[in-house]
Amino acid sequence: MAESGVVVVTGAAGGIGQAVCRRYVGSGYRVVGLDIDEAGLAALGDAVEQVAVDLTDVETATRVVSELGDIDVLIHCAGITSLGPFTETPPAAFDRVLAVNLRSAVTATRAALPGLIAVGGRIGVLSSVSGFSPLLYRTAYAASKYALHGFFESLRAELVDDGVTVTMICPSFVETGIEERAAHRGSGISGTWTTTGKVISPDHLADLIYRSMDRRARLVLPSSTARLAFVLSRLSPALYERMMRRRIGRSG
Repeated sequence: MAESGVVVVTGAAGGIGQAVCRRYVGSGYRVVGLDIDEAGLAALGDAVEQVAVDLTDVETATRVVSELGDIDVLIHCAGITSLGPFTETPPAAFDRVLAVNLRSAVTATRAALPGLIAVGGRIGVLSSVSGFSPLLYRTAYAASKYALHGFFESLRAELVDDGVTVTMICPSFVETGIEERAAHRGSGISGTWTTTGKVISPDHLADLIYRSMDRRARLVLPSSTARLAFVLSRLSPALYERMMRRRIGRSG
């Protein structure tokens, strides 16, 4: 059955963002995709309203999102990473990851909030396993994801009486090529870094996001790897760290 309403997706030009846009379009929603990558937006076709915007530009992003009016669903998919030991990570790369992953989400949410409150809308946040557990050689990325949890879980508590819900989505590894577009790559890294567990497809994740947002879930752990990480990092943080260090490192 076709649905109705306005869905806004940030990072719509990326692999997960594109898949989320297609999933909602297929269910009859009006979908607006936001991204700085115009070519990636164009690949979505005419079914998605494409808005090229730098979401790290607070003034411009605020104006663009505010002009969209009432929003039923806001899904934050914009994200980049940085690869390498903290000692090799330039401050500019660290700041860039925080700006894209955290500040852009805060800015867009602030601008969209009046409309979301008006309709009792839903907010979805693409976090990561690294939003609740350590991830080797990705300090900037983990910092941004932990911060997303702190912000949005606190905001969720503030919005209870307004009927706006927040869904945190925490996959392990998704087949998006995010490592190839990293803000920084440490020395000696020529290929992708090793992952652990099954790598899921953007389309599979998009379907899980759609169904989870529909039922207004609080937390989504899309794979057995994510579920194990969630439990083990809480029950035995030291054991989790040892296992993670053995399984994740550099390759090149």
